Amino acid sequence: MCLFGGKTYERNALDTAFNLARACGGRLQIIHVAPPSVLYEVSRGAMSHAAGPGVIDECEEDAREPADIALAYVTERSAYHSVPLVAIHHPAASDHALATFCSLMGPVDRCLPAAARCVDLIVVGQDGGRGGHTETVLTALFNTGSPVMVVPWVCDSPLSARGYAGKVVVAWDGSLTASRALRSALPHLSHADSVYLVSVEGMGDPYDATGEATVLAYLACHGISAEFIRAERVAHSIGHILLEKAGDLKADLLVAGAYGWGHIGELTLGSVSNHILKHAHLPLLLAH
Repeated sequence: MCLFGGKTYERNALDTAFNLARACGGRLQIIHVAPPSVLYEVSRGAMSHAAGPGVIDECEEDAREPADIALAYVTERSAYHSVPLVAIHHPAASDHALATFCSLMGPVDRCLPAAARCVDLIVVGQDGGRGGHTETVLTALFNTGSPVMVVPWVCDSPLSARGYAGKVVVAWDGSLTASRALRSALPHLSHADSVYLVSVEGMGDPYDATGEATVLAYLACHGISAEFIRAERVAHSIGHILLEKAGDLKADLLVAGAYGWGHIGELTLGSVSNHILKHAHLPLLLAH
């Protein structure tokens, strides 16, 4: 699934989603979520009998224009990527990729959970600003059970060219969220040319050679050869070091468990996840 509101910074995420669908022969659901006006929310609630159905119809008509603009761009990219855009109820194809488009009206935290419970991956664009798509990312991580790929708006992301990453860095601390992220990333790891597991001093428990051997053996069972790297924590935060190491290795995907303490807990603790989301210049694959 790809969340696409028609914004310029979301285009790289859309192209990445199309390429992923084409690479695996999957079905891509493209969702446009139109934020409701205050009047629409009031009309849906206790005052709907006073507002009348005409008010709701007018609000929905206002939301239709941005959805139509988004659909026009999706249609163009569908043709470019040779991934047919079909009706939502079109039968799935086992031998080639298909895409669908659906527009929903309402807050992201109400629309996304129901729409994204039965998908393998949610792809979201990120503008690099303080707000970005943070609300969408948090809703997806905490309320859908699906891993989330956050794609920056930069023009030349390698993921957009081939669908899968060539060099992948996995942030590893042996935690439940790191384990879930690792397993969610298996399709990418199996297609990668190089895989690095990076552990930063202070990320988790003291160094455990047995745990290192276990995760490397697990990946080997899937035909994945990986290198384990232990990075010292000097003067910077763990999030900073992870991004720096990913840059040094020229990785084009960073896999990480997100908000292992819960969102509120990590805000209090100085959140590695928040730092990565705010400062990353490469695609992220996150799982909670």
